Amino acid sequence: MKRVPEVFDCWFESGSMPYAQFHYPFENEKEFERSFPANFISEGVDQTRGWFYNMLVLSVGLFGRSAFENVVTTGLVLSEDGKQKLSKKLKNYPDPSYVMEKYGADSLRYYLLSAPIVHGEDLKFSEKGVEEIYKKIIVRLQNVLSFYELYAGKKQEDLVFPKSAHILDEWIFARLGEVRVEVENAMEKYEMDRAVRPLSLFVDDLSTWYLQNSRERLKGKEGSETDCISARETLRYVLFEFSKIIAPFIPFVSEEIYQKVKDDKGKESVHLEKWPQMETLKDDPLLVLMNETRKIVSLGLEARAKEALKVRQPLKKITLKMETKSLFIVPIGKEFLSLIADRVNVKEIAFDLITTEVELDTEITPELKEEGILREFIRNVQDLRKTEELNPTDRKQTLLVSTDDAGKKFLKKFEKEIKKATLFTEIEHSDIENGEKKDGEDIVISISVKK
Repeated sequence: MKRVPEVFDCWFESGSMPYAQFHYPFENEKEFERSFPANFISEGVDQTRGWFYNMLVLSVGLFGRSAFENVVTTGLVLSEDGKQKLSKKLKNYPDPSYVMEKYGADSLRYYLLSAPIVHGEDLKFSEKGVEEIYKKIIVRLQNVLSFYELYAGKKQEDLVFPKSAHILDEWIFARLGEVRVEVENAMEKYEMDRAVRPLSLFVDDLSTWYLQNSRERLKGKEGSETDCISARETLRYVLFEFSKIIAPFIPFVSEEIYQKVKDDKGKESVHLEKWPQMETLKDDPLLVLMNETRKIVSLGLEARAKEALKVRQPLKKITLKMETKSLFIVPIGKEFLSLIADRVNVKEIAFDLITTEVELDTEITPELKEEGILREFIRNVQDLRKTEELNPTDRKQTLLVSTDDAGKKFLKKFEKEIKKATLFTEIEHSDIENGEKKDGEDIVISISVKK
């Protein structure tokens, strides 16, 4: 072996990368000028005195300026106890192949991007952290997509911006625009952890608030056919635009979503799309009102829990004790009050203008009790449909109900509502076996599906 005399130092070579990669100044002059200086470079904090330094010194010496405009410096990955760097010899970390096989590459990628490691701090790697990302973001997103596919039908019409006046549809678009701006602003500052933070909050809003409150519209069980179409178009368009926003951070799931909601005019891949552009209002009143609505709903549900009252049991009234009710007397205020009444499951909303808290009227009339039984019965039937793996299109089944005389009377009274909610076309009932009532039980019911 002999030393090649032209090799000065490995860091000298690495530091020459910005121009040496184009063989400049011997050729490719225009290509070099177009790409110099770089928007950003990215490397570990241990390269501060190596690559970073040499590149800076050489570029300033040759061109009088830095070869890069921004630096993204990553910290070191440590074992979960923080005592050691990850080591192949010590095997003090879970196998990356195992982690990606179990939780997906997107979960691992998001976990790292959301950690302090992206701005030069050390990270104590935790598999539980990756699992949490998988459950709270990846699984939820895939569940929303599955719900859309279940009710959208096989035929995909052209993707158009939905013209919906429903308050939930308008709100989720406002939230989407807000997220786009937050992500964009953080990306422009090269702050990766701040860029991904709004994504998890939006997934939570989409899954636990928009979808939960829009289920019946999406299923076509509530409102007109126009309402149903608007809800489905809204969910589809939101998923389409959101897939572009998450593409740099969750590349595989974003591609899955994009392929399932795009139309024939869509690109071959979400990664060939342009960054979404949508109008966004600063301090949108929709967002302010919805935040206030959700706080009140949370307080109402807490009050129900303290009284051990199931949410499916309707109540007569909730009193909102507030400093002012001005938020809810604007033109769209009634729609927000309707949301509160629906989520807390009360018939009436009253105001008492003092401090912000809620008070429930816990008197349960016979009519309210009966409605609560109906809701509980429908929930049990829906669980049965899931157990039997029945799809919404499977409507020709018969629901078998074994019950007592009170139950038969109840079924006859609410037969129309039960069929509409559960999608069963026929209900057959017979006397229940061993039909003794338990304490607190009003009617005895056992259900099954006729094969």
